[in-house]
Amino acid sequence: MELVRFHYGTITSTNDFAKELLLQHNFVLVTADYQAQGRGRNKNKWEGSHGLNLYASFGIKYQNLRRVEEVSYLQGLGALATIYSLREVAPNFHFVLKYPNDVYAKCPDGLFRKISGILIEHQFLGEFCTSSVIGIGININQTTFPDEIKEKATSLKLLGKEEKPDILCEHLIAQVQKLFELYPHEIMNLWEIELNLSGKQIRVITTNQIFTAEGIDFLGRLFGKTLDNEEVFVTDGDSVVYELE
Repeated sequence: MELVRFHYGTITSTNDFAKELLLQHNFVLVTADYQAQGRGRNKNKWEGSHGLNLYASFGIKYQNLRRVEEVSYLQGLGALATIYSLREVAPNFHFVLKYPNDVYAKCPDGLFRKISGILIEHQFLGEFCTSSVIGIGININQTTFPDEIKEKATSLKLLGKEEKPDILCEHLIAQVQKLFELYPHEIMNLWEIELNLSGKQIRVITTNQIFTAEGIDFLGRLFGKTLDNEEVFVTDGDSVVYELE
């Protein structure tokens, strides 16, 4: 499937534009120098400076309608493409995934900070999915962040690596296209390997519940068991904390 590319200066969000462009195209990439209304999971705002980072959204329209379980793997695809691309352009740095698809970098002080976030959005006709958008934001050359996230965020430049957003974008495109050649179950397996969750102690922030992770299921849910052998399923990565190493 041919990828049709669009680049803009300032737009609301690359995800929104990708959704509109899928009305005329089957497979699109939207990039922008700046998003005025960029967003992350749970309606959080995605903060980013003009021209310093990568803001990209891949949109795909399905020829045959898909069920939810048939598109769950896209969370993993976006996460894998992003972390693989970062490792290609910055091989001397340590990147890890935090469930479900945030990419963290190990900073010079030994702490892990978020360098990339991914937002998957699906469009439905009834219970069936008609199209999906994978939104990816990567902090590249930004060195200052708003007070509320400055202790939690980093960028390639803060790590000591300068890179052009266009260069990283080409790596990202190549990785996305390569991953789309795999079967969904292969992507799920690679995603689970990168998450490296099995056996880790997970704490649910809202309830303070602690459980031992076993992995992710076919819907992309993190699952595990408490000491009382109670099964736990998690879909909101922002609701859990655990050691990344």
